[in-house]
Amino acid sequence: MLINDPPVAITENLLMLGTTPYQVYLFKGEHEAVVFDGGIGPVGPLVSEQLETLGIDRRLVKQVVITHAHPDHVMAVPGFREMFPEVTVAASEPAAATLSNEKPIGFFTKVDAALTAALTKAGTITEEYHPKPLDQMAIPVDRNIKQGDQIAVDGVSFDVLETPGHSDCSLRFFEPTGKILIIADATGYYVPDQHYWWPNYFTGYGAYLGSIERLAALDAEVLCLCHNAVITGAEEITSYFDDAIAATKACHEQILADRESGKSVREIAERIGTEVYEKTPLMPVEFFQKNSGLLVKQSLRFAGVDEG
Repeated sequence: MLINDPPVAITENLLMLGTTPYQVYLFKGEHEAVVFDGGIGPVGPLVSEQLETLGIDRRLVKQVVITHAHPDHVMAVPGFREMFPEVTVAASEPAAATLSNEKPIGFFTKVDAALTAALTKAGTITEEYHPKPLDQMAIPVDRNIKQGDQIAVDGVSFDVLETPGHSDCSLRFFEPTGKILIIADATGYYVPDQHYWWPNYFTGYGAYLGSIERLAALDAEVLCLCHNAVITGAEEITSYFDDAIAATKACHEQILADRESGKSVREIAERIGTEVYEKTPLMPVEFFQKNSGLLVKQSLRFAGVDEG
């Protein structure tokens, strides 16, 4: 089953909050709760309103866990700090280093403003959800986490998994009893109504594919993406991973075929980016083309092909 349109309960203890393009997850026990992912800036005020509507005491939230340091996954964290006064923010060490650096945070704020404007134009949010400007060009992290660590909530523990490929700072989280797996962008950007993937192996094709295969082997029954959907059911999740892997390999093979035919890195990136834009025109086509250039370079490097 595919679930979207937050706020919605996924299980008795797991809620999807935020907005369909940019979701975060609240896992709550009797005495405490944790928020996974940091969304875009407007997710902060939106989550605040959703918790009030659902009658959930925000004082329960003691942890916010960042999946990776990309702007659409961290910009609500400053708002969460204000919202949850006793919160501890956790992330990988590489993510923490990025988030303490003024230069990337300055860039993140520009991306966040563009995403906020796009959602407002689309009617997904209104201006009342626009975030406040940052007090500092940093998003502090309190706890560094890595492979083998756990996120504990009232006796329930999520295993921390390092999953490079999308970024070098990517973490995913698996709760083995409930078979809940939170993967953020590990399988790329998925457009459910078109069953379409934009693979996102921005820092390594081989590592990205290996990460997906390891996540698929966990046999999850609840799969939490951080864009557009939650997928439930073992068979549906197996099928999702199979199709994500196939889409990733097809993208890679087409890049190599295009390069062999004489197309430049820019031409290939423009083709991919234009295709993505036509599927999900949330940002300008140039945004998708520029990021697709990373895919082209990673595919060529993996295959040992000259980038030209």
